[in-house]
Order: sequence, then structure tokens, then C-alpha cells
Amino acid sequence: MKWVKKGNIYEVKNINSWMISHAQCPTAIELKDRIRIYFSARDKYGESLPTFIDVSKDNPSNILYEHKQPVLEKGRKGTFDENGIIPSYIVKNEAKFYFYYAGWSRCQNVPYKNFTGLAISDDDGLTFKKYSEGPVIGMDVYNPLSATGPCIVKLNNEYRCIYSTGIDWIKINNKMEHTYLLRYASSNDGVNWKFDTRNIIEAENEFMAHCKPACFNENGIYHMWFSKRGSHNFRESGNNSYRLGYATSTDFISWSRKDDECGIDVSENSWDSDMICYPNIIKINDKLIMFYNGNGFGKSGFGYAELQL
Repeated sequence: MKWVKKGNIYEVKNINSWMISHAQCPTAIELKDRIRIYFSARDKYGESLPTFIDVSKDNPSNILYEHKQPVLEKGRKGTFDENGIIPSYIVKNEAKFYFYYAGWSRCQNVPYKNFTGLAISDDDGLTFKKYSEGPVIGMDVYNPLSATGPCIVKLNNEYRCIYSTGIDWIKINNKMEHTYLLRYASSNDGVNWKFDTRNIIEAENEFMAHCKPACFNENGIYHMWFSKRGSHNFRESGNNSYRLGYATSTDFISWSRKDDECGIDVSENSWDSDMICYPNIIKINDKLIMFYNGNGFGKSGFGYAELQL
């Protein structure tokens, strides 16, 4: 497989008081006549809120509409999403959109905690209402540190999920850095989840930092791309910055890692030359479209690549 990069689509630069920088974690869904891409922008304090743009199906570089209001607001003080909301995944459930998001809150001994919330829309994703003040994938005996960034597929009446669970916090260069790996969960309603404690992909001579998977099924095979990074200086350019890994499965539970078949990497000199991360994939006709972030975890915006099936 070889993804063909099509370039940068959108970047945030001082659009308004809550959209100062970043267009992080692009999360797309196909509508009747367009693609709607949700992302999170940051204010001057580094706190984030989600909004969206609409782009053409034929040419996702063609922006049809730019929404300049947040579709969700931060939670009240003390809740899991009091300091920001970042898109994770959207599942269409009959006439409703289930919008799973990472809510994060600042902490004292470590920089943050983040868990997964749910908001629901019945107007094609123009507006959303939070399902609850608490997370639907939250702190429990299976996820004591974090649980976020799910990729969710619905098979018959069951929701299946690959998400990141927190493993540890490690002090590196006098800064606390989070480690996390991918695990599996299932649900009958998309709200109440059963967790498997096995890591579906183990770290291979690398830092434990796997997150934000993107999956699709073709001819009975599940394909998954996910973000991975090193431990030191990963915020800068170099081999420790974010790259994409790749794995396949026949049941969405047991995965075979095949990073050398990923088909996409950083560019030589471009908006995604330092890092490539946070993929999201949708299928339009006979091709896959991957939306992803580049340099600065979304500071340079997001772009897309295509894969012909």
C-alpha cells in the first residue's frame, strides 16, 4: 500500500479568542453532499474546544464551510473535561451521531488526566449535547491513569473499540511524560463498556506511546493505523517524534503489527516534515481518505492522503 499525500487543508492562526492556534485531531464523517471534519483549536492558555469545517467529497482541499463556534463547551470546574475537549471518533447510530471525545483536566502531580466523553447530535453534527457530565470510558480498575482516543466500529448490535489506556508517568528531562498503549473494549449500547486487560500491540524496542488508532474493514480484514513516538525530544523533528504504525486483524481483537507496510511517513520539507500523527480514515467510493496532523501536534494544521482500493 502507498498513500498519496494531497497536502495541507486547514490551519488555525488567530481566528478568534478561542481559536488562536492548532487544528488538532481531525475527525471526519461523510454527509450526503460533503465531508464534515471536526478538530480542536487552542486558546492562549492552551485549552481546547472542538469545531468543524465542511469539504468537498471530490476534492477535500476545497473548503465549503468554516464553522467558527465550538460545538461543545468545556465542563464545569472539577469535571473530567474542564480544561479542554478534543475529538476522537464519530459513529453514526441510525439518525444520530455519537461523538466520542477526549476530555482533559489539569493536575498537580502530573500535567493532566484525560478520559473519553460522549456527545450526541440529531442534526447531522451541527450541534451536540453531552450524554453526561462524566466520561463513558473513565477512571476505573482497568484504566487508572487515562483512557482516550478510541476508534469504534459497530458490528451488528455490538460496538467494538480500540483505545489508549495510560500505563505510567515517567520523569524525562525534568518533565513528566505519559506512556500509553492500545487495548480493546466492547459495548452493547456505546455507553457501557467491557474491557480486555491485554495490550493488543506491545512496544517493540520503543517508548510505550501508542494512540489515536484509525481502522477500516476491507474483504474481512481490519486495517489499523496508529500514532507512535519516542521518549526524548519527541516534540521536535527527528526519529523520536510521532510516526504512524500499522497492524491487521481478522476479528478486531488480535492484531499483527506490520509497521513496514504503513505506506506513509513524514515529508522532506513541508508542514508534515517533523512528525505525522492522529490519523482518521473514511471511505469515499473506491478510495480511502486519511486526515492527519503534521508538525507541532496540529500547530501546522491538518491535511490528507488518499489510498486507492
